[in-house]
Amino acid sequence: MKKIVILFLMIHLYSFGQKKVSVKIDHRIEAVSIFYTLATMDTLDVKPTPSIYYKQFSQYFANCRNHQSLDWYRNLNVWDGYDLSSIGLYLSDGYPFKLKIPYSGSQLRSSEISVFLEKFNAFYKDCRVDRFLKAHKEDYARIVEFAQDQIMASNLLNDVEKFYHKQKKEEIIIFVDLLNNLGNNAISVDDKTFKEKKMFKLAYLKDKNIIQTDDSKVTFVPLPNIVIHEVSHLYLNDFIPLYRERLSKKKNIFLITAKGEKLKESEWENELDELIVRVCVSKIMGEKYGPEAELKEVENQSKHFKYFKEIHSFFSLYTEHKSRYKSISRFYPEIVDYLETLN
Repeated sequence: MKKIVILFLMIHLYSFGQKKVSVKIDHRIEAVSIFYTLATMDTLDVKPTPSIYYKQFSQYFANCRNHQSLDWYRNLNVWDGYDLSSIGLYLSDGYPFKLKIPYSGSQLRSSEISVFLEKFNAFYKDCRVDRFLKAHKEDYARIVEFAQDQIMASNLLNDVEKFYHKQKKEEIIIFVDLLNNLGNNAISVDDKTFKEKKMFKLAYLKDKNIIQTDDSKVTFVPLPNIVIHEVSHLYLNDFIPLYRERLSKKKNIFLITAKGEKLKESEWENELDELIVRVCVSKIMGEKYGPEAELKEVENQSKHFKYFKEIHSFFSLYTEHKSRYKSISRFYPEIVDYLETLN
């Protein structure tokens, strides 16, 4: 079989302090997403968002839903999460897919990568996934262009940089995952190919404010709070490493949720990172969209993070007195001091 034409559909946005931002649909990510969706869709309660694309997907692969590779995956003891499709970035550009770079990620938990690729390649060939991808090349281009226009019009990335007052040289890459109606995820690939790149995958989430049917075109509007959230990780990723020893002494306060649930000790860094990022997201949403948008974020996040409201209130020292700080980094020592007062 001939190798398919790479469907890397990229649009560059030169704003955000001349930072390069690209929105992409990667044919490898989409192919793994197709595999995962077909294997799990009869069991998972959350289905892909209704659209013409989803309808065509369902029709095209109707005769492949019981493919032996899909049955193999269904019968595994453990399934992977919606971030599985990110492993596409490790793969060669076309069939038969092989590891282009050594796999070092955590997305694949169900089997060894070699076994997964054997099953995935068989499915890809037998079900002619390449034909489906080629048939939607123009759709992918339209979706990417629309997402680009939305990001440019929102000016979100400049708002984020203004809030942190801190320049980062990394390229930001946004991958669109059309069959994912579950959640978004950051992507980290330990390889020189992806050095100085901040990548995250955005799901095509169902919009409760509009009616979406099998006859709806995919209209991918990146949600502001999600974009702000993922980009904020880029600006705050040095906080914990700089103060890990001091912060580790308070790790227990980050491991108790607002409902009193005790998390695993190994999760404390991730919980703290998410807590600080989400506090900043609420502040940025308030600056851009007003107090109501900020309050909505605070109320939502307080359902999980025990000290969210207190830390959000403390961050007013930064937002109301930015002239004191050349960047968010200058505020770090005060954040640590405050966290050490919590019990």
